Amino acid sequence: MRTRIIRTVSRLAILALVMIVLMSNSVTVFAQSSTGMPSSWAKADISKAKENKIIPDNMVLGYKTRITREEFSEIAVKLYEALTGYKTVLQGANPFIDTKNTSVRIANDLGIVKGRGKGIFAPYDMITRQEISVILYRTLQAAKPGYNYAFNYDYVFIDDYQIASWAKGAVGYLYGVGVLNGVGYDMFDPMRNTSKEEAIVLAQRLYDKILASNGNLVVSRSGVNRRQTVLRSQLAEYLSMEMGKPYQWGGTGPNSYDCSGLVYVVYGKLGISLPRVSRDQARVGVYVDKAELEYGDLVFFAKDGKTVSHVGIYVGNGEFVHAPQTGDVVKRSSLMSGYYLNTYYSARRVIN
Repeated sequence: MRTRIIRTVSRLAILALVMIVLMSNSVTVFAQSSTGMPSSWAKADISKAKENKIIPDNMVLGYKTRITREEFSEIAVKLYEALTGYKTVLQGANPFIDTKNTSVRIANDLGIVKGRGKGIFAPYDMITRQEISVILYRTLQAAKPGYNYAFNYDYVFIDDYQIASWAKGAVGYLYGVGVLNGVGYDMFDPMRNTSKEEAIVLAQRLYDKILASNGNLVVSRSGVNRRQTVLRSQLAEYLSMEMGKPYQWGGTGPNSYDCSGLVYVVYGKLGISLPRVSRDQARVGVYVDKAELEYGDLVFFAKDGKTVSHVGIYVGNGEFVHAPQTGDVVKRSSLMSGYYLNTYYSARRVIN
């Protein structure tokens, strides 16, 4: 009897151990599939990048996880090798004190990446969209020195003023040749970190463009309306300076505003003369349907559904900037819910 009990306990223990292993494997597989699989929009390019050996063999994916400076340096070196057909070789002493990564050192030798001074590379810092643009641009220059890079930076994103001066040429060129896009609403978002799948797709897109080119990349697009984009970029900069300032009835700055005073002053800085009060502002420019709103359009509200009582400035993504009321400050609010959804009246376009 005792022997039978021992055998039963042993079998139960073995069964429990097997279940634990199976459950552990299931959790691991689920974790890998939920974080490791690329998004549907990225699958085709990532598959091509694997075939072209642009993805380093030692890169750990999580495609949706953010990519580091070191990891993108590795991609840049693989892209350079794919474009040139040459196998890179490490040369010279290591200029960095915080990494021994071979690809980082090779990329530095090629002029593709640079440190941050005093021997620091910051290999584990997450890379930004403007940094990736510069590294891709330098990779192209290193791999194809005979290309024509005399490009007039003509396109201005609304948040152009946030793009570092050292990155604007790269951003403009890569946009012009169709490698790089904005993030929506005419924004570039230069300081946003980039996922591994986004980084791989950009590298593969550049590879495809060069493969299809006839010895030189051709700039195929630029700003549709330079005056509009310049004014919208300036508007974004001016609005950023006014955020958080208190509401004051009749206020026209520089330290406080009412709703129409904010609009009056900010557009005056753009060289656009508007009436002082919201009811009169609602009569200038051209009417815009709510579904067609663009950055910089004036949005008007009427508490009674008939008489304009409030105005703001549309800034994309269903949001507008305004000076709301006493006790509040200049801020963003949503057009898509609550009070402002219910009292929305019309919109006018004054930037043209």
